[in-house]
Amino acid sequence: MNQGYTAYKNASIDTADQGKLIIIAYDVAIKHAKLALNKFEDYKLIEQRTKHLFKVQDAVSELLSSLNLESGEIAINLYKLYEYMLKTLVDAGVKGDKEKLREVLGYLETLKSAWAEAALKVKAQSAPSIATSGVAVTG
Repeated sequence: MNQGYTAYKNASIDTADQGKLIIIAYDVAIKHAKLALNKFEDYKLIEQRTKHLFKVQDAVSELLSSLNLESGEIAINLYKLYEYMLKTLVDAGVKGDKEKLREVLGYLETLKSAWAEAALKVKAQSAPSIATSGVAVTG
């Protein structure tokens, strides 16, 4: 059963549009940032905390690499912010600074919300063109 779920999950990622993939990357980053935050109190959990921090870094790196810097100022500013987040995540791990991770988590949650809103607007704008494409569906 787990194999079927994994296949479905992989298929949905393979066929997801760019907006969905960005939201997935944010979801992964946010999830692991929260898991890492829970591991700061106990020094014995440093290995688990580090694994979660690496997953956050991987997700942010994925977001960074997906940017088209030729598309304008927004992409360039996001690039700078993602770079800052990566540096801050490294500092959080090396220095054991929970507040640095909280700062990054705040950025991630804010950006995810903005991307989700933008994706909804794009979807709403494209929906009428699909409905009026002249394709008839018969039952």
